[in-house]
Amino acid sequence: MNKTKLISPAKINFDLKIKYYDENYEKHKISSKVVLLKIKDLIFVSNHSKLHITYRDHNNKIINLKNDIIKKTITFFDQRYKTRTKLKFLVHKNIPIGYGLGGGSSNAASILKFLYKYHQIKSNNFKKDAPLIGSDVLLFIDKYPKIIDGLNKFNYSKSKMNSWKKIFIILPLKKNLTKNIYNHFKNYNTQINSKHNSQNNLTRSSMILNQEFKEIFMYLSFFRRDFLKFGMSGSGSSIFLSFKEISKERQILRNINKFYPLVRIEKSLYFG
Repeated sequence: MNKTKLISPAKINFDLKIKYYDENYEKHKISSKVVLLKIKDLIFVSNHSKLHITYRDHNNKIINLKNDIIKKTITFFDQRYKTRTKLKFLVHKNIPIGYGLGGGSSNAASILKFLYKYHQIKSNNFKKDAPLIGSDVLLFIDKYPKIIDGLNKFNYSKSKMNSWKKIFIILPLKKNLTKNIYNHFKNYNTQINSKHNSQNNLTRSSMILNQEFKEIFMYLSFFRRDFLKFGMSGSGSSIFLSFKEISKERQILRNINKFYPLVRIEKSLYFG
């Protein structure tokens, strides 16, 4: 097999509403509008004598992951289809880890699609297999905008998004732990107050548990009228921004760099 390159895009949640906690799945049922972005991880696959997976960050430094979703996906696949996958996977993680941008789920989806082709197994199994690996994996079946309404189901979004072309992702130094954010929401049923209204029900929990996120989010809230899109993606702590005017874009991004010099800013476009 020649070296193969897989593309694994990020996602953002424009909104996120918690419906209820499902005791059977032990997960929250949510509704959310999801859009895939052109910021992406690159996965290079080549022949090897055994399964070997290496992750590198955007600075090309090796990352050691405790929860390796690619290994989990391959193990699931090999057990389910009685295959043996002996390949080398080199993953360049351009999607920041732990910021609600779906990099892990996207990686799992890309690997799952590749394995069907590599082992000559029908790819229409993806819809059944993806939710068994992770609740967000199914969203990466294609690049179209989707609306989640439940745990493992989605509908395609019919609304047009031609009002914005590019979007900025603001990445505080401190990440949110998804489990902690959802547990806080579950225990306190926290809703953000009307003064700082958010389309994401988890924003208030993030503000309580992550002081850095709170400061940046509150600062940006003063400029809401200058944004086409503004909010926290998933369980955070990333904040997405799309501007109405170039002049405001330059001013606000310059201020973020000035007041929060350790914050990382990524620019991307969307699919759809």
